[in-house]
Amino acid sequence: MPKTNPLPMQEICLATQLRYFRRKLGLKQVEMAEKLGVSPSLYTKLEVNATETTPRRVEKFAIALHTTPEFLLKGTGPEYLPGSPEAAPKLTDQVLRKILAFVMKEDTLEAARKLAESTAQDPVTVMSTLVKGMILGDGIADSLE
Repeated sequence: MPKTNPLPMQEICLATQLRYFRRKLGLKQVEMAEKLGVSPSLYTKLEVNATETTPRRVEKFAIALHTTPEFLLKGTGPEYLPGSPEAAPKLTDQVLRKILAFVMKEDTLEAARKLAESTAQDPVTVMSTLVKGMILGDGIADSLE
């Protein structure tokens, strides 16, 4: 479901969106300017809405922030592009405990070893594939339970 920027009382514009992303990333203005490939003084002007920018630059910012120009300009649409690191599922403590319990089970380790032997793959690669499948919920790991 598309996300809307949580700035209910402010008008959504490039300035508010840049500030939103900078704060979310925990960056200083100078660091955000570097990430976006602009000078610190230009970035400061953009964040306080004291200057305009080009559509090409908005597109460049969107790419750097793994979002869409629409989200940067209007706060609508997906916050992050599918496949970007930010769009990946967040691992809660509960999920991490489940993964650890799964990986440490004797039969899981044995199944991963056998699968590695039968496919001529490294056991670590096989186990990481199983864990990745478990995290993404594609059911790969379910077959071993």
